[in-house]
Amino acid sequence: MSTANWFLYIVKETFLTEDEIMHTGDSGVGRCSMDPGVMEAPYGMMYVIPDTFVIEYHKKKGLKRVCSSVVRDAVESYFGVKLR
Repeated sequence: MSTANWFLYIVKETFLTEDEIMHTGDSGVGRCSMDPGVMEAPYGMMYVIPDTFVIEYHKKKGLKRVCSSVVRDAVESYFGVKLR
């Protein structure tokens, strides 16, 4: 059974959806079943980190619940990059 990991997806290209335009720089976080790593995704890049890293990162910050902005910080810490 695979562990769910966390991803940060950053849009690198502007594209049109059925009801809105999503601009370069938009981002989102969530759970996924992919292995940790950096990969190209439609219109952008996806950064995946282990669930255990996210949990420990939040504990280190003194947080009990997962917060999207801290998941983004955890991704940056895990890969040693600044994605802003």
